[in-house]
Amino acid sequence: MTFLEPYNLVLIVLLVPILWLGAKRRDSLGHTQVNIHMRVTGFSVLRQATWFIFALFWIAACAALARPVLPQVAERQTIETRDIVIQTDISGSMSDPVEGSRQWPPPAPANSQIPTRIAAARAAVIDFVQHREGDRVALLFFSDESFYGWPLSRDLDVVLHRLRDIDRYVTGGTNFDSPRGAIQGAIDHFREMSDAQSRVLILVTDGEASMDRQRSQELVRQIAELNLRVYVLGVGPGWVNNSAMTRDLRRVVETVNGTIIPVGNDAQMRAAFDTINQLERSSVQIERSLTHLEIYGLFAIAAAILLLCYLAIGALILEDA
Repeated sequence: MTFLEPYNLVLIVLLVPILWLGAKRRDSLGHTQVNIHMRVTGFSVLRQATWFIFALFWIAACAALARPVLPQVAERQTIETRDIVIQTDISGSMSDPVEGSRQWPPPAPANSQIPTRIAAARAAVIDFVQHREGDRVALLFFSDESFYGWPLSRDLDVVLHRLRDIDRYVTGGTNFDSPRGAIQGAIDHFREMSDAQSRVLILVTDGEASMDRQRSQELVRQIAELNLRVYVLGVGPGWVNNSAMTRDLRRVVETVNGTIIPVGNDAQMRAAFDTINQLERSSVQIERSLTHLEIYGLFAIAAAILLLCYLAIGALILEDA
């Protein structure tokens, strides 16, 4: 047994002055109230027991505050999985309306709100993640640089929770190629966390940004080295109209035999995810993390029972006195 917050055990030392004050009070009672003392001599054992019970209560309460845990042994297991990193654009332009929203079937009411690009991306990615049972999914965000939403994990509930709040963080520009940009951030995460054979990078973006040619070649080399399957889901008019600003990213993706899917609405984006669902899983050995079974509740219950016993015996002694 170990303690997650062992510093709370220091409170046990306060038991010494508490018991000392209790002893002083008993001595005072014995000298100044002799008649009462004589009537309760039969309860001397109970008097001693009350302080013993109080000491046990104090120790149990302090132990509960220290959060005792029982370590559980880690073990390795083999799973069939795909490793998928979803890199989602949260640049400022993702708050713009999705192009073509007014033509979605069925026709939207006149007073309905046109979905934003970030809303369309979120709806499609949530739908995709909800059907990823057995896969490991990482959620990354990027604007001027890339940062974690959640690392590769089979805990899809956490990924879904992170996705639902992404519209709160929309800001900044679009950065694909820098050492802290979207593509390098995803590559670094694969290097650090992934050992699956099936690795998929899904880049969801409306971004139109130029890329340095030398950096582009370096990113192509790293993508090929890791055997990544790259999908760019382009949200916005630049991807639909083949804007010149998307040319550099298109060149990188085509060089690594990736796929670019211009997306005009969330229905098209879901269709793109369906093609990714066909990829085969591969066997991966994972080590289950060392976990702990928290047992502070048992100590808290014991402390409560001991406190009730202390109060009950104390009340009995006073009543008979």
